[in-house]
Amino acid sequence: MNRPPIPRDAEEVTVQWMQQALTAGGASDLPPIRECACQEIGSGVGFLGTLLRCQLRYDGPGTLAEQNCCAPETVIVKLPSPLAKNRRLGKRLGLHKRGYDFYRLIASQAPVRSPALLYGDYEAGSDRFVLVLEDLRDWQAVSHFDGASADQTRRAIRAIAKLHGTYWNRTDQAPLNTFTDSFSSRRRMLVQLVYLANLAPTLERFGRFFTDDMRRLAETYASRIESQIVRVAAGPKTLSHGDFRLDNIFFAADGGDEIAIIDWQVSGLRSPLFDVSYFLVGSVTTEVRRQIEREVLEEYTEIIGEMGVEGFTFEQCWRLYREHSLANLLVIVLACGGLALKDERRRQVVEVGLQRVLTAVEDLDGGECVPGPAPLFGRGGALAAFSRGAYGVVKALRG
Repeated sequence: MNRPPIPRDAEEVTVQWMQQALTAGGASDLPPIRECACQEIGSGVGFLGTLLRCQLRYDGPGTLAEQNCCAPETVIVKLPSPLAKNRRLGKRLGLHKRGYDFYRLIASQAPVRSPALLYGDYEAGSDRFVLVLEDLRDWQAVSHFDGASADQTRRAIRAIAKLHGTYWNRTDQAPLNTFTDSFSSRRRMLVQLVYLANLAPTLERFGRFFTDDMRRLAETYASRIESQIVRVAAGPKTLSHGDFRLDNIFFAADGGDEIAIIDWQVSGLRSPLFDVSYFLVGSVTTEVRRQIEREVLEEYTEIIGEMGVEGFTFEQCWRLYREHSLANLLVIVLACGGLALKDERRRQVVEVGLQRVLTAVEDLDGGECVPGPAPLFGRGGALAAFSRGAYGVVKALRG
Protein backbone atom coordinates (compact mmCIF):
# COMPACT_ATOMS: atom_id res chain seq x y z
CA MET A 1 0.00 0.00 0.00
CA ASN A 2 1.37 3.41 -0.98
CA ARG A 3 2.17 5.70 1.95
CA PRO A 4 1.22 9.36 1.51
CA PRO A 5 3.87 12.08 1.97
CA ILE A 6 4.21 13.47 5.49
CA PRO A 7 2.22 16.75 5.67
CA ARG A 8 4.21 19.89 6.38
CA ASP A 9 1.26 21.66 7.97
CA ALA A 10 -2.49 21.46 8.48
CA GLU A 11 -3.24 22.63 4.94
CA GLU A 12 -1.70 19.45 3.55
CA VAL A 13 -4.06 17.24 5.59
CA THR A 14 -6.55 17.00 2.75
CA VAL A 15 -9.36 14.58 1.88
CA GLN A 16 -7.04 12.72 -0.48
CA TRP A 17 -4.25 12.54 2.09
CA MET A 18 -6.54 11.27 4.85
CA GLN A 19 -8.08 8.61 2.57
CA GLN A 20 -4.64 7.32 1.65
CA ALA A 21 -3.31 7.48 5.22
CA LEU A 22 -6.19 5.60 6.85
CA THR A 23 -6.13 2.99 4.08
CA ALA A 24 -2.37 2.52 4.52
CA GLY A 25 -2.99 2.19 8.24
CA GLY A 26 -5.20 -0.84 7.70
CA ALA A 27 -8.72 0.53 7.09
CA SER A 28 -9.19 -1.46 3.91
CA ASP A 29 -12.99 -1.13 3.80
CA LEU A 30 -13.05 2.62 4.38
CA PRO A 31 -15.77 4.38 2.36
CA PRO A 32 -14.74 7.38 0.24
CA ILE A 33 -14.11 10.46 2.39
CA ARG A 34 -16.08 13.45 1.16
CA GLU A 35 -14.86 16.09 3.61
CA CYS A 36 -11.98 16.49 6.08
CA ALA A 37 -12.42 19.59 8.26
CA CYS A 38 -9.40 20.18 10.54
CA GLN A 39 -9.30 22.42 13.59
CA GLU A 40 -6.24 23.10 15.73
CA ILE A 41 -6.88 22.10 19.35
CA GLY A 42 -5.11 22.14 22.69
CA SER A 43 -4.13 25.78 23.06
CA GLY A 44 -1.62 25.90 25.87
CA VAL A 45 -0.55 22.29 25.39
CA GLY A 46 1.31 20.39 22.69
CA PHE A 47 4.17 22.91 22.83
CA LEU A 48 6.36 20.72 20.66
CA GLY A 49 3.72 19.74 18.14
CA THR A 50 0.60 20.76 16.26
CA LEU A 51 -2.61 18.96 17.24
CA LEU A 52 -5.55 18.84 14.83
CA ARG A 53 -9.00 17.39 15.28
CA CYS A 54 -10.29 16.32 11.90
CA GLN A 55 -14.01 15.83 11.30
CA LEU A 56 -14.56 13.27 8.54
CA ARG A 57 -17.64 12.90 6.36
CA TYR A 58 -18.07 10.03 3.95
CA ASP A 59 -19.91 9.34 0.71
CA GLY A 60 -22.63 6.73 0.72
CA PRO A 61 -26.28 6.35 1.71
CA GLY A 62 -27.32 6.81 5.35
CA THR A 63 -25.17 7.11 8.44
CA LEU A 64 -22.06 5.08 9.20
CA ALA A 65 -24.10 3.00 11.66
CA GLU A 66 -26.69 2.27 8.98
CA GLN A 67 -23.87 1.22 6.66
CA ASN A 68 -22.51 -1.03 9.43
CA CYS A 69 -19.23 0.80 9.01
CA CYS A 70 -16.53 1.38 11.68
CA ALA A 71 -14.92 4.34 9.93
CA PRO A 72 -13.94 7.07 12.43
CA GLU A 73 -16.02 10.24 12.47
CA THR A 74 -13.15 12.23 13.99
CA VAL A 75 -9.43 11.63 14.30
CA ILE A 76 -6.51 13.46 15.90
CA VAL A 77 -3.55 14.36 13.70
CA LYS A 78 -0.24 15.29 15.28
CA LEU A 79 2.48 17.14 13.34
CA PRO A 80 5.67 18.98 14.33
CA SER A 81 5.40 22.47 15.78
CA PRO A 82 5.23 25.34 13.25
CA LEU A 83 7.82 27.18 15.39
CA ALA A 84 11.39 26.53 14.24
CA LYS A 85 12.78 26.89 17.78
CA ASN A 86 10.47 24.19 19.11
CA ARG A 87 11.21 21.89 16.14
CA ARG A 88 14.94 22.21 16.80
CA LEU A 89 14.48 21.32 20.46
CA GLY A 90 12.33 18.32 19.51
CA LYS A 91 14.95 17.07 17.08
CA ARG A 92 17.82 17.61 19.52
CA LEU A 93 16.06 15.50 22.15
CA GLY A 94 14.77 12.86 19.72
CA LEU A 95 11.17 13.44 20.78
CA HIS A 96 9.35 12.85 17.51
CA LYS A 97 10.94 9.45 16.91
CA ARG A 98 10.24 8.38 20.48
CA GLY A 99 6.54 9.13 20.15
CA TYR A 100 6.36 7.29 16.85
CA ASP A 101 8.24 4.27 18.24
CA PHE A 102 5.98 4.01 21.29
CA TYR A 103 2.82 3.75 19.20
CA ARG A 104 4.51 1.42 16.72
CA LEU A 105 6.21 -0.95 19.18
CA ILE A 106 4.70 -0.66 22.66
CA ALA A 107 1.16 0.73 22.73
CA SER A 108 -0.66 -2.48 21.81
CA GLN A 109 0.99 -4.47 24.63
CA ALA A 110 1.26 -1.82 27.38
CA PRO A 111 -1.03 -2.19 30.44
CA VAL A 112 -2.28 1.38 30.11
CA ARG A 113 -4.77 2.81 27.61
CA SER A 114 -3.51 5.09 24.86
CA PRO A 115 -5.22 6.26 21.66
CA ALA A 116 -5.23 3.69 18.87
CA LEU A 117 -2.69 4.47 16.15
CA LEU A 118 -4.61 4.68 12.87
CA TYR A 119 -1.59 5.72 10.80
CA GLY A 120 1.94 6.93 11.46
CA ASP A 121 5.11 7.83 9.62
CA TYR A 122 8.52 9.24 10.52
CA GLU A 123 11.38 10.54 8.34
CA ALA A 124 14.76 10.26 10.07
CA GLY A 125 16.74 12.84 8.12
CA SER A 126 14.30 15.73 8.42
CA ASP A 127 12.75 14.56 11.73
CA ARG A 128 9.32 15.13 10.18
CA PHE A 129 6.50 12.90 11.41
CA VAL A 130 2.77 12.41 11.45
CA LEU A 131 0.49 10.46 13.77
CA VAL A 132 -3.19 9.84 13.06
CA LEU A 133 -4.79 8.77 16.33
CA GLU A 134 -8.11 7.77 17.82
CA ASP A 135 -10.01 10.78 19.17
CA LEU A 136 -10.72 10.54 22.91
CA ARG A 137 -13.21 13.39 22.91
CA ASP A 138 -15.78 11.38 24.92
CA TRP A 139 -13.33 10.99 27.80
CA GLN A 140 -13.00 13.54 30.60
CA ALA A 141 -10.22 16.12 30.54
CA VAL A 142 -9.20 18.15 33.62
CA SER A 143 -7.85 21.68 33.53
CA HIS A 144 -4.18 22.13 34.38
CA PHE A 145 -5.15 25.26 36.30
CA ASP A 146 -7.71 23.45 38.46
CA GLY A 147 -5.37 20.55 39.15
CA ALA A 148 -6.35 16.92 39.69
CA SER A 149 -8.63 16.09 42.61
CA ALA A 150 -7.46 13.63 45.26
CA ASP A 151 -9.50 10.87 43.59
CA GLN A 152 -8.21 11.66 40.10
CA THR A 153 -4.66 11.72 41.46
CA ARG A 154 -5.07 8.24 42.92
CA ARG A 155 -6.46 6.94 39.61
CA ALA A 156 -3.55 8.40 37.69
CA ILE A 157 -0.89 6.99 40.02
CA ARG A 158 -2.54 3.53 40.04
CA ALA A 159 -2.38 3.46 36.24
CA ILE A 160 1.23 4.57 35.98
CA ALA A 161 2.18 2.06 38.70
CA LYS A 162 0.89 -0.74 36.45
CA LEU A 163 3.03 0.52 33.55
CA HIS A 164 6.11 0.76 35.75
CA GLY A 165 5.57 -2.62 37.38
CA THR A 166 5.24 -4.36 34.02
CA TYR A 167 8.66 -3.19 32.80
CA TRP A 168 10.47 -2.79 36.15
CA ASN A 169 14.17 -3.55 35.60
CA ARG A 170 13.36 -5.33 32.32
CA THR A 171 14.61 -2.54 30.09
CA ASP A 172 17.35 -4.67 28.51
CA GLN A 173 14.71 -6.76 26.72
CA ALA A 174 13.22 -6.07 23.29
CA PRO A 175 11.65 -3.77 22.28
CA LEU A 176 12.54 -1.54 25.25
CA ASN A 177 16.26 -1.96 24.63
CA THR A 178 15.87 0.22 21.53
CA PHE A 179 14.34 3.13 23.49
CA THR A 180 16.20 6.20 24.68
CA ASP A 181 18.05 5.54 27.93
CA SER A 182 17.90 8.73 29.98
CA PHE A 183 20.79 7.46 32.10
CA SER A 184 23.28 7.04 29.24
CA SER A 185 26.53 8.99 29.48
CA ARG A 186 25.72 11.05 26.39
CA ARG A 187 22.20 11.86 27.60
CA ARG A 188 23.44 12.90 31.04
CA MET A 189 25.86 15.38 29.56
CA LEU A 190 23.31 16.66 27.06
CA VAL A 191 20.68 17.23 29.76
CA GLN A 192 23.12 19.19 31.92
CA LEU A 193 24.20 21.38 29.00
CA VAL A 194 20.62 22.02 27.84
CA TYR A 195 19.59 22.99 31.38
CA LEU A 196 22.63 25.25 31.55
CA ALA A 197 21.69 26.97 28.29
CA ASN A 198 18.14 27.62 29.47
CA LEU A 199 18.67 28.64 33.09
CA ALA A 200 19.71 32.25 32.43
CA PRO A 201 16.76 32.94 30.08
CA THR A 202 14.44 31.30 32.62
CA LEU A 203 15.63 33.56 35.42
CA GLU A 204 15.44 36.53 33.08
CA ARG A 205 11.83 35.79 32.08
CA PHE A 206 10.47 34.35 35.34
CA GLY A 207 12.94 35.42 38.02
CA ARG A 208 10.20 37.04 40.10
CA PHE A 209 8.98 33.56 41.08
CA PHE A 210 12.35 32.51 42.54
CA THR A 211 13.31 33.30 46.10
CA ASP A 212 16.99 34.08 46.64
CA ASP A 213 17.49 30.57 48.06
CA MET A 214 15.78 28.92 45.09
CA ARG A 215 17.82 30.98 42.64
CA ARG A 216 21.03 29.83 44.33
CA LEU A 217 19.83 26.22 44.35
CA ALA A 218 18.92 26.36 40.64
CA GLU A 219 22.35 27.76 39.80
CA THR A 220 24.21 25.25 41.98
CA TYR A 221 22.22 22.39 40.46
CA ALA A 222 23.32 23.44 36.96
CA SER A 223 26.81 22.00 37.45
CA ARG A 224 25.74 18.86 39.34
CA ILE A 225 22.91 17.40 37.27
CA GLU A 226 25.05 14.64 35.80
CA SER A 227 26.17 13.54 39.26
CA GLN A 228 22.57 13.32 40.44
CA ILE A 229 21.52 11.32 37.37
CA VAL A 230 24.35 8.85 38.06
CA ARG A 231 23.06 8.44 41.62
CA VAL A 232 19.45 7.92 40.52
CA ALA A 233 20.60 5.47 37.83
CA ALA A 234 21.78 3.12 40.56
CA GLY A 235 18.12 2.54 41.47
CA PRO A 236 15.31 0.86 39.53
CA LYS A 237 14.67 1.57 35.87
CA THR A 238 11.50 1.11 33.84
CA LEU A 239 9.56 2.42 30.85
CA SER A 240 8.50 5.96 31.74
CA HIS A 241 5.97 8.21 30.02
CA GLY A 242 8.17 11.22 30.73
CA ASP A 243 5.46 13.88 30.41
CA PHE A 244 2.87 12.47 32.79
CA ARG A 245 0.67 15.50 33.45
CA LEU A 246 -3.00 16.43 33.26
CA ASP A 247 -2.85 17.77 29.71
CA ASN A 248 -1.81 14.28 28.59
CA ILE A 249 -4.38 12.31 30.62
CA PHE A 250 -8.04 11.55 30.02
CA PHE A 251 -10.31 10.03 32.67
CA ALA A 252 -13.12 7.54 32.02
CA ALA A 253 -16.37 9.49 31.81
CA ASP A 254 -18.19 6.89 33.94
CA GLY A 255 -15.93 7.59 36.91
CA GLY A 256 -14.15 4.25 36.64
CA ASP A 257 -10.47 3.79 37.40
CA GLU A 258 -9.37 3.64 33.75
CA ILE A 259 -7.41 6.51 32.31
CA ALA A 260 -5.98 7.05 28.82
CA ILE A 261 -2.58 8.64 28.26
CA ILE A 262 -1.49 10.57 25.17
CA ASP A 263 1.74 12.23 23.96
CA TRP A 264 4.43 9.60 24.43
CA GLN A 265 7.13 11.67 22.74
CA VAL A 266 9.22 11.89 25.94
CA SER A 267 8.85 8.20 26.74
CA GLY A 268 12.04 6.38 27.55
CA LEU A 269 13.96 4.41 30.15
CA ARG A 270 14.36 6.20 33.46
CA SER A 271 13.58 6.06 37.17
CA PRO A 272 9.93 5.14 37.80
CA LEU A 273 9.50 7.89 40.39
CA PHE A 274 10.06 10.52 37.72
CA ASP A 275 6.51 10.07 36.39
CA VAL A 276 5.04 9.93 39.89
CA SER A 277 6.81 13.08 41.06
CA TYR A 278 6.12 14.90 37.80
CA PHE A 279 2.37 14.35 38.18
CA LEU A 280 2.11 15.06 41.90
CA VAL A 281 4.23 18.19 41.73
CA GLY A 282 2.99 19.69 38.48
CA SER A 283 -0.60 18.53 37.98
CA VAL A 284 -1.96 18.71 41.53
CA THR A 285 -2.48 21.90 43.48
CA THR A 286 -0.01 22.43 46.28
CA GLU A 287 -2.74 22.02 48.90
CA VAL A 288 -3.93 18.64 47.56
CA ARG A 289 -0.38 17.39 47.06
CA ARG A 290 0.56 18.16 50.63
CA GLN A 291 -2.51 16.30 51.91
CA ILE A 292 -2.18 13.05 49.94
CA GLU A 293 1.37 12.58 48.63
CA ARG A 294 2.49 10.13 51.34
CA GLU A 295 -0.74 8.13 51.09
CA VAL A 296 -0.46 7.97 47.30
CA LEU A 297 3.17 6.85 47.44
CA GLU A 298 2.29 4.14 49.94
CA GLU A 299 -0.34 2.79 47.53
CA TYR A 300 2.12 3.02 44.61
CA THR A 301 4.64 0.94 46.60
CA GLU A 302 1.95 -1.66 47.39
CA ILE A 303 0.90 -1.98 43.74
CA ILE A 304 4.49 -2.45 42.61
CA GLY A 305 4.95 -5.16 45.22
CA GLU A 306 1.75 -6.95 44.17
CA MET A 307 3.09 -7.02 40.60
CA GLY A 308 6.12 -9.01 41.71
CA VAL A 309 8.70 -6.28 42.36
CA GLU A 310 10.70 -7.31 45.42
CA GLY A 311 12.65 -5.22 47.88
CA PHE A 312 11.27 -1.80 46.96
CA THR A 313 10.25 -0.17 50.23
CA PHE A 314 8.25 2.95 50.97
CA GLU A 315 11.42 4.58 52.35
CA GLN A 316 13.16 4.03 49.00
CA CYS A 317 10.08 5.33 47.18
CA TRP A 318 9.97 8.50 49.29
CA ARG A 319 13.70 9.14 48.84
CA LEU A 320 13.42 8.86 45.04
CA TYR A 321 10.32 11.06 45.10
CA ARG A 322 12.30 13.79 46.85
CA GLU A 323 15.20 13.34 44.41
CA HIS A 324 12.82 13.91 41.55
CA SER A 325 11.63 17.24 42.87
CA LEU A 326 14.89 18.41 41.27
CA ALA A 327 14.01 16.62 38.03
CA ASN A 328 10.84 18.72 37.99
CA LEU A 329 12.99 21.82 38.36
CA LEU A 330 15.07 20.66 35.40
CA VAL A 331 12.03 20.13 33.17
CA ILE A 332 10.38 23.43 34.05
CA VAL A 333 13.62 25.33 33.36
CA LEU A 334 13.76 23.73 29.89
CA ALA A 335 10.16 24.83 29.28
CA CYS A 336 10.60 28.35 30.64
CA GLY A 337 13.87 29.04 28.87
CA GLY A 338 13.76 26.84 25.81
CA LEU A 339 10.25 26.99 24.37
CA ALA A 340 8.69 29.77 22.33
CA LEU A 341 5.78 30.85 24.53
CA LYS A 342 3.98 33.07 22.08
CA ASP A 343 0.47 33.25 23.49
CA GLU A 344 -0.64 34.27 26.97
CA ARG A 345 -2.32 31.00 27.88
CA ARG A 346 0.79 28.96 27.20
CA ARG A 347 2.76 31.36 29.35
CA GLN A 348 0.19 31.01 32.16
CA VAL A 349 0.44 27.20 32.00
CA VAL A 350 4.20 27.41 32.45
CA GLU A 351 3.93 29.97 35.26
CA VAL A 352 1.50 27.81 37.25
CA GLY A 353 3.78 24.81 36.77
CA LEU A 354 6.84 26.80 37.82
CA GLN A 355 5.21 28.01 41.04
CA ARG A 356 4.10 24.47 41.96
CA VAL A 357 7.58 23.07 41.28
CA LEU A 358 9.43 25.71 43.29
CA THR A 359 7.07 25.22 46.24
CA ALA A 360 7.48 21.43 46.10
CA VAL A 361 11.28 21.65 46.01
CA GLU A 362 11.11 23.74 49.18
CA ASP A 363 8.50 21.48 50.85
CA LEU A 364 10.53 18.35 50.13
CA ASP A 365 13.86 19.99 50.95
CA GLY A 366 15.13 19.21 47.49
CA GLY A 367 18.30 21.16 48.18
CA GLU A 368 19.45 18.24 50.34
CA CYS A 369 19.32 16.04 47.23
CA VAL A 370 21.78 18.17 45.26
CA PRO A 371 25.04 16.18 45.11
CA GLY A 372 28.24 17.63 46.47
CA PRO A 373 30.97 18.88 44.10
CA ALA A 374 32.42 16.19 41.84
CA PRO A 375 36.16 15.43 42.12
CA LEU A 376 37.99 18.04 40.06
CA PHE A 377 40.12 15.66 38.01
CA GLY A 378 37.38 13.25 37.01
CA ARG A 379 34.99 13.43 34.05
CA GLY A 380 32.20 14.75 36.26
CA GLY A 381 34.45 17.39 37.77
CA ALA A 382 35.57 18.59 34.35
CA LEU A 383 31.97 18.85 33.14
CA ALA A 384 30.98 20.69 36.33
CA ALA A 385 33.84 23.17 35.95
CA PHE A 386 32.95 23.77 32.31
CA SER A 387 29.29 24.24 33.26
CA ARG A 388 30.10 26.81 35.94
CA GLY A 389 32.34 28.74 33.56
CA ALA A 390 29.87 28.60 30.69
CA TYR A 391 27.02 29.74 32.91
CA GLY A 392 29.08 32.71 34.06
CA VAL A 393 29.71 33.68 30.44
CA VAL A 394 26.02 33.33 29.55
CA LYS A 395 25.01 35.52 32.50
CA ALA A 396 27.54 38.16 31.54
CA LEU A 397 26.44 38.20 27.89
CA ARG A 398 22.79 38.56 28.90
CA GLY A 399 23.65 41.54 31.08
